[in-house]
Formats: sequence, structure tokens, C-alpha cells
Amino acid sequence: MGISDLLLQTITFAVVAGILMQVIAEKVKMPSIVFLMIAGVVLGPELLNLVQPKVMGNGLEVLVSLAVALILFEGGLSLDLKSQGTVNTSVRNLLSLGFFITAVGSALVAHWLLDISWKLSILYGSIMTISGPTVIYPILQRIRVKKELDTILKTEAILSDPLGAILSVGVLEVILAAKQQSVVFFAYEFLMKICVGLLIGFVMGWILGKILKRRFIESELKNLVVFAWVFMIFYFSNQVESNTGILSVVVAGFVVQRENIPQLTTLKKFKGQLSILFISILFILISANLHLSELHKLGPMGLVVVALLTLGVRPLAVFISNNGLLSFKEKIFVSWMGPKGIVSASIASLFSIILQKNGIVHATTVEAMVFLTIILTVTIQGMSARRAARACGCLEEDGGIVIIGANALGRTLGTAFKELGKDVVIIDSNQEHCRLSEEDGLETVNGNALDINALESANISRASVVIATTANSEINLLACQQIKDLFRVPEVYPAIDSPHKGANIKLVDDIGGNLAYAKPVSIQAWKDAVDEDAVQIVDVKLEGKGGMLSDLILPDMNVDDWIPLILKRKDGYYFVHADQIWSKDDILIYLTK
Repeated sequence: MGISDLLLQTITFAVVAGILMQVIAEKVKMPSIVFLMIAGVVLGPELLNLVQPKVMGNGLEVLVSLAVALILFEGGLSLDLKSQGTVNTSVRNLLSLGFFITAVGSALVAHWLLDISWKLSILYGSIMTISGPTVIYPILQRIRVKKELDTILKTEAILSDPLGAILSVGVLEVILAAKQQSVVFFAYEFLMKICVGLLIGFVMGWILGKILKRRFIESELKNLVVFAWVFMIFYFSNQVESNTGILSVVVAGFVVQRENIPQLTTLKKFKGQLSILFISILFILISANLHLSELHKLGPMGLVVVALLTLGVRPLAVFISNNGLLSFKEKIFVSWMGPKGIVSASIASLFSIILQKNGIVHATTVEAMVFLTIILTVTIQGMSARRAARACGCLEEDGGIVIIGANALGRTLGTAFKELGKDVVIIDSNQEHCRLSEEDGLETVNGNALDINALESANISRASVVIATTANSEINLLACQQIKDLFRVPEVYPAIDSPHKGANIKLVDDIGGNLAYAKPVSIQAWKDAVDEDAVQIVDVKLEGKGGMLSDLILPDMNVDDWIPLILKRKDGYYFVHADQIWSKDDILIYLTK
């Protein structure tokens, strides 16, 4: 078989296996990186020999670099630095003091237990400062922890990648240098790379943001323009100062998402899909390049190293960095959530190739140790994350409630939920409605519910319930459909005023929603009634065998004179919808004229 045939075979099996592993991971609710690594080893030269990375030559190094650039840019697009106080201080400390403790602690453990040189131990320690946003993000999406901890872990993960990568590259350069460099020179080079990466990333990200705001680029081409621009940022930055492209693309991504670009969520979705594709291919290729004999050589000491990093070095970094900031249990949870990911693996694989070319002994030991760390941290922490969060009291069983429509009915509903202890955000484009909502003490976003930026300002991705209760049934339906499609909010409830025409009940079913208030209602009529102070909120204990709430008839009450709002049970409070089942002793909170 010729080189071209082997190359085609390698790429084909890498793509097919990569996507298949992503599908399996999604089905079993596990981080995909575990399955990708296993598939890469099985398909690699040491077993089935269907994926042969060596036929790609230097192209593998280029592909790894460009893929990492795209992955980190997508991370920058998702970066949220709007948080204040404890979150910012915690992240800053983790990326400074915690960063130093992780690097030094990991290097010491590796040197003492693995019998490798100080240079390679320090290289391993620097790679361990790189976190795993491609692992952390999916885990946190599944378990929904406290917002403060969610932000800390995600921000640390995405920012530690470029910083750790630059540090690792600096250490590699010192190892390969013909003469020994001073610590001062190394620190100068490190700071210079950070400054150059920040400057180029900010400028080119700002330019990209301005380009995307202009109308001369068709919306269908904007995603491709961004794709090409990311590669240009990465290339240009590396030409100005070597190995700064990884930081530049993160900064550029962050700058772009701050520019309030139309269709930003669509852009994020496209970049997210590309990242999944590149991660899938990359991990198959670099795992296929891994020598199983090197993993076997690590023996029990390899497991001890990972245990000390997980149970010793990481907690030490978190506890010292967050002294006086987080509670003891919160520190325990943050300490436990430190898995490594694709960037660590890519850099370790790349460095192994370079070190072997330069005749450095034990280069493959560092690569094997990084992969073992990834395998164990991702598997164990990914599977135990929910239990750890629950044990530490960090789990939010329910997300927030977003109400679209700050009219009198929407404000009444929001206030009722808030008094029951729920997190409520209201969205409305009417400034007067928003003013009244804020006076009622409700968190309010002044914006169009069909505008992605307004939805993101309302933290829509953390919501578990969306209730659209504007006077326009079509707007309610469109907003719920968009939120369901783009943000995957599990429960959406549009209010409609007619069961058969316009935004009807069938359309509500088609979007995967459920009818708000368990029946069609005239929002305008109820808004007017609330404005005229002609209504009251009542709660009643339900008696009987139970049944569909939409069929419930209250004594001496005309069907048009009351609206069910909330069903209270022993296990919580639920917004009333068309398929709601009530049981004996449930308490119904409703609005009546």
C-alpha cells in the first residue's frame, strides 16, 4: 500500500472512529476523551494498525497546532469575565499562586517517583498546569453546580490552557537550548510572550468583531470568515513571537464575544461543532501514536503519581489560592474537579516527537505519564462529579426560571416564584415594564426575547424552565422554539390565547414545549385585571383522587375567572402546564378575579 493510500486510510478511520466515539460518549453521558483515547490505541500501529500517524510526517504537528488554536478560540468565545468579587479573586489566585504550586508540586512528585531528570520533571509539571476545558465544560453542563463554582472552574480551565502551554514551550526551549539560560532570562521571555499574545489577540479580535458587524459579508459566509481569521491570528502571532498564537486566539475569541455581534450564538454553535470534529480526529491520531509499552513501564508508580497530584497537589493549590474565599466543602469540590484534556495531550505528544528527534532520553515517559493522568482524572472525576457535588453541597438540583414578559401577569408570576425561593429573571423590551419589574425586586433584562444577546444576559443556558407570557402568542412560541433549539433548556412553556388558530396547541407540541397555565388564556385580559388590582393570589389544598390539572374544576368558579400558576408538593414547586398531574394533598397556587 502506497503512502497516499495509507494517509487516506489513516484520516478516514480517524474521522469515522472519532465521530462514532462522540456519539457513544453522548449516549452513556461520559466525557468523550476516554472513548477517543481507547479507540486511538486500538486502531493504532500496536494493535489493528489502521491509523498510522507517522505517514503524516510533519503534517501531524501542523494539524495539532491548528486544531488547538481553533479549540482555544472557541473557548475564548465562551469565556465569561463579567463576574465580580469572590469569583474574580479566586480565578486570579488559581492562575497565579495556584498555577505555581501545581507546576512545582507536579515536578517534585514526578522527579522523586519516576526517576527522570529535573528537566523532564519540570516539563511534566508545566504541562500539568494546563487544565481541560473540553472535559470540564461537558461535565458541568450535566451536573449544574452553583453558578459561582461553575464560573470559577470554566474560567480557570480556559485561561490556564494558553498560560500553561506558553510555560511548557518555554521549558522545552530551555531543555533544547545549547547553553543554560538564567531564571531572569526565562521569566523575561515568558512575560514577553504573554504581552505579545495579549496585544495581537486583542487587536485582531477587535478587527474581526468590526468585520462581522458589517453587512457586506453574507451571514452564510461569516462562520467561514471567522474560521480563516483564527488561523491567520495563530500564524501571525507565532511569526511575531514564537509560540504566542495559542494565547492570541483565546484573547481574540473573548474580544469577539464582547462585541455584541448579531448571530453570535450561531457562530458559537458552528465553532463548537468544528472543535468537536478536531478534538475527535486529534485524539485518535495522538492516542494511536502512544506506545503501550511506555504506559506499562510506569507501573504502580504512575498510579501513585496521579493519586498524589489529585489528592495532594491540586487540593494544596486550591486551598491556598482560595483562603477566605470559598467554604471548606466548596474548596473540596473545586479540588476534585481538575481533569486534563486535549491541549495537555496534544502538547505532550508534540513535545515527545521533538524531544526524541533531539535524542532526549525518557521523552516518551513524560508523554505516557501525561496520558495516564488524563485517562485517570477524566474517567474517575467525570464519573464521580455529580456525587462529589452533592456530597459537598454544591449541586443545584434545579436551574433558574426565565420569564419572558414583564407585564403585570409576568411580574406576578415572577414574584410568586421568588417568594418560594426560586431564582427568577424576567426579559422584556418595554422599558416601563422593566422598571416596574425591578421595583418589585426581580432581576430584569431589558431586551427582545428573540435577541440572542438578551437571552444570554438572562443566563438562559443555566435555566431549567422558560415561561413565555407576553400578550403576543406568536412571540411566545417563537421565543420558546429558539431557546429550545439553541440553548437546550429542558422545559419551555409558551402561553397562547387560542387552542386552534395561529400559535396553536399543535405548534406548542411541535417545538417540544407544553402549554403554559394548562389552558389557553388571554394574557392581555389578565394583564389588565392585574393592573386594575382586580385579582388575588389564592392557594388551595386539593382533595380527591387526582388527575389532569387541565380538567380540574374549582367549586363556584367559572373556568375563565382563574389561572393556575404553581403546584406545590412535598418535593418542590412546579409551574402549571397542560400535562400536569395533580394528586391528593397537593397545594395549588392560582390567580383569580
